[in-house]
Amino acid sequence: MFNEGESMMCSNEKPKENHGATLCRDVDLFYQTLFEYNPDMVFFLDWEGIIAKANNITLENLKYTAEELVLQPVENFVPSYEIDKYKDALRQALSGSLANIDTAFVRSDGEILNIYLSMMPALNDGRVVGVFAIAQDVTEQRKIEKEYLETELKFRSIVEQALFGFFIIQDEKIIYTNAYFRELMAIDEPLDDKNLWELLHDDNKSKLKSMIDRLVAGREAMTQYLQLHDADGNKIDVEVHAMRLIYQNEWTIIGTVHDVTEQKRTEALNEFITYHDYLTGLPNRRAFDKKLEAELDERKDSNQQVAILYLDLDRFKYINDSLGHVLGDAFIKQVSIRIQQSLKAHQYIARMNAGDEFAILLLTPGDEQEAVEQSKQILKALQKPFVIDRYQLTITTSIGISIFPTDAEDAETMMMHAHTALHDAKESGKNTFRFYSSAMHPAAYDTLVLENDLRNAINLDQLELFFQPKVNSDRNEIVGVEALIRWNHPERGLLLPGVFIPLAEETGLITEIEKWVEFTACKQNKAWQDAGLRAIPISVNLTADRILGSDMVQNIRQVLKETKLNPSYLEIEFTESTLLKSEHGVIAILDELRSLGVRISLDDFGTGYSSLSYLNRFRGRIDTLKLDRSFISELSFADEAESNFITKVIIELAQHLKMSVVAEGVETEEQLQVLKDYNCETIQGFLYSKPIPAEDFAVLLEKGK
Repeated sequence: MFNEGESMMCSNEKPKENHGATLCRDVDLFYQTLFEYNPDMVFFLDWEGIIAKANNITLENLKYTAEELVLQPVENFVPSYEIDKYKDALRQALSGSLANIDTAFVRSDGEILNIYLSMMPALNDGRVVGVFAIAQDVTEQRKIEKEYLETELKFRSIVEQALFGFFIIQDEKIIYTNAYFRELMAIDEPLDDKNLWELLHDDNKSKLKSMIDRLVAGREAMTQYLQLHDADGNKIDVEVHAMRLIYQNEWTIIGTVHDVTEQKRTEALNEFITYHDYLTGLPNRRAFDKKLEAELDERKDSNQQVAILYLDLDRFKYINDSLGHVLGDAFIKQVSIRIQQSLKAHQYIARMNAGDEFAILLLTPGDEQEAVEQSKQILKALQKPFVIDRYQLTITTSIGISIFPTDAEDAETMMMHAHTALHDAKESGKNTFRFYSSAMHPAAYDTLVLENDLRNAINLDQLELFFQPKVNSDRNEIVGVEALIRWNHPERGLLLPGVFIPLAEETGLITEIEKWVEFTACKQNKAWQDAGLRAIPISVNLTADRILGSDMVQNIRQVLKETKLNPSYLEIEFTESTLLKSEHGVIAILDELRSLGVRISLDDFGTGYSSLSYLNRFRGRIDTLKLDRSFISELSFADEAESNFITKVIIELAQHLKMSVVAEGVETEEQLQVLKDYNCETIQGFLYSKPIPAEDFAVLLEKGK
């Protein structure tokens, strides 16, 4: 293809030596082969830019014949928008320099080929005689690059607008962050190349280092909770999802960042509610049981002693009934502070119920001598009178003591023996303490007598329902009623359910008693309606065992049929503790009850057993949420931010979930006004009426207010 005298490398002078002539012919052959069999388009241009020669690949790619292409100006095959660029490159090559450009050629069918064109001077005796050109078809490559660019632009657009943080890290340097991440960190400028460690709280640097090391070592993806701090120094809790991949030819870590600060705060609040007594702020029974199990498990091999002091305030019920729950709660708070102040460091105290019982775990040390010393300190601390409002009150306490491993080797038995010792302290005249002894049996006998009496109570018509109205505070109108059981014991007088219901549950009598309650409440409500009184729903509170009983729904169905009460006027209340026994079982039962038309209420919400998450899980299955009285007793205009916060949150959350809210235990006008300000209108408590017999409630209902 190269004629003599047109070689790029050889002179047209005759070689003087045969060896030189042979070498020059070999070089010409090499270039001719390179020209013909090159995988790229190769062509030769003269000084005018006329195509003098072109290889077959050029003809094939441009779809021209040799006659159509050769001896034509190459600019005839260049798009008009590329002409100037091509001419500049041609001039550069003709001037003796190499020129490389991205340009394009037009095929015979009109299709545009993207070309990477290299143009180099062709020399003969050191003189430029034309241009040698190599054109590489990069159409597909440019298409891919364009798609990649479009994808990256689209990706960046999406990521920049995302409602989560996004980052790219290489060599522990941040090379990209999106707008959300920068806003989260309160930083206006891009974080590119900023050292990652500068953004981390000190406690979390080792966590992230471990995460990066594991990803670099081959772990494909990980999730980690970290704490960042923004430009203002504020701590931010985040959930980081990160993965390893190759980006820009380097191992890279990309990830998303979700701000979980509020979630963490909610979880912390939820945790506090679950494991603490709302009134005193002390750990509750659930927390105490968990702590006791852990301490005994830790000491099971060493036989280190642990002591339980179980306290019950003497005659607290008299104070509570005389002064009301508001002052009673204030008194309990002061008592709890006084007891805490009497204890040595590292001793663990909890309030064990919504009443007047406390438990103390003695750990360092937990022997008999320490138990005696601490018990005496507690008794002494309570001798000084308490000033509550305008009253000066005195109180004593009885203390039962059991010691591990002497008295028991497990938590349940240890607690039971502490109760037994407490009962003995009460029987011994109160204001004292007693260690457990196997000889303590009077309490067991007393329980047996009460159990026998309870078995006869239904047949002897000793059980009675009292009724407490639920009032719409805006209209001052009765909108519902709760049926509350009482036991007219022939010797002990009128007994509240707290005295005998736990025994009924323990002995299995609870099912029979609650069946009686279900029937009697429905029968009474229908009787009021038949007497012409306004129809309102009546609620009955059932225990967990009854709710989960195999015949409960069937019995409710039968009661409604027998009493002819419209199901919409019956409301079943159950407590939070029921949810813990069998969440799925409770859901199935609630669905059956709702299919009957019966309303469902969650009673005593917030007493420390469940979490706020249950409300969302039971959305659509619970009609009414009843706030526990411990929340209500704290309500005050004087300290709204602290005292009212949880109550306000629960009311708003319940209403958001389409649940009505009932506040029980309301005793003061201030509590009422706070609740009305929070849009909680249904009120139950002594402010309107204490629980009263059926005939007295009928008079109230007839008035309607």
